[in-house]
Amino acid sequence: METLPAHPPGPTADKLSIWPLESGRYGLDATFQGRSGFHLVEAHEAALKRAGVRFKLVQELGGGWTLRFGPLSAAEVSVALESYVH
Repeated sequence: METLPAHPPGPTADKLSIWPLESGRYGLDATFQGRSGFHLVEAHEAALKRAGVRFKLVQELGGGWTLRFGPLSAAEVSVALESYVH
């Protein structure tokens, strides 16, 4: 993972998920819910693109929007969590 923006562009995600991959690395999802969640994820998406961070935007069933990162090292997961948990 490249350098994340110094300050996240808005409130934290409604849900954060981390899971192990067979490679010994990790996946991380930051999910935002509903119409307001869509606007929040757009702000995060723009900041991440400006910073050159690779991610995938996933539209979830039930109105959620997820920023998916990975595969990440444990150190990269730590950096990502610091960006979303404040």
